[in-house]
Amino acid sequence: MTDGATNNKPPLTHVVTNLIRRLGRSLAVYAMQARPWVPYRREELWELLEEIASQHREWAERLGEEITAAGQMIELGPFPSSYTRFHDVSVDFLAIRILDDLRELRSLAEEAERLPGIKPELAAVLTRIRSGLSDQASNLEKALMQAKILTPRTSDSD
Repeated sequence: MTDGATNNKPPLTHVVTNLIRRLGRSLAVYAMQARPWVPYRREELWELLEEIASQHREWAERLGEEITAAGQMIELGPFPSSYTRFHDVSVDFLAIRILDDLRELRSLAEEAERLPGIKPELAAVLTRIRSGLSDQASNLEKALMQAKILTPRTSDSD
């Protein structure tokens, strides 16, 4: 992996490291430890969030392998302290915030994909992650609409 800032863009390693940290410390991953209130009628939603968190950990590990193969070190660090406000909340409330987080993560993956100097292997991993994040956001949004937690967007509001 080459590095260095070009055209005032952040270095590739910095962007990928940021994505690793955000995936490894995503709100979905945090929710697995903070365990929100899950009423029986929302167990399927919780299972979807568990799958999302598991995939985030896998992606962070895979990207970490790319960084360490290039001779870099990566430390995930702690979860953001702002996540503590999500203690003692319902899975309904938390799932909406996780949907927002998925969209932010997808933007970070898109940013990493666009940076120059990416090896083909890393580009393929980033593409899979971006696509996976899009799928996760879509699946979660559908689940939230089916549970009547979110309402479908109308063309007038877009």
